[in-house]
Amino acid sequence: MREETLKIKYTIEYEKTVIFPADVNEEDSVIEERIDRDMDRNINEYTDSKIRDYSGVTIIDRGF
Repeated sequence: MREETLKIKYTIEYEKTVIFPADVNEEDSVIEERIDRDMDRNINEYTDSKIRDYSGVTIIDRGF
């Protein structure tokens, strides 16, 4: 068996406790939307946390 260079993709699930401004009466879905927008701008601040799970490995390219 020989080694190959493979390009793969997979899904990682993170879990992190964050401090985020929210009103007590604000719906969870509204807060989640704001966090989602914040994640788009500051992705590195959200990906330095504990990895809960990974799955879905798919080979994109086998290099030959």
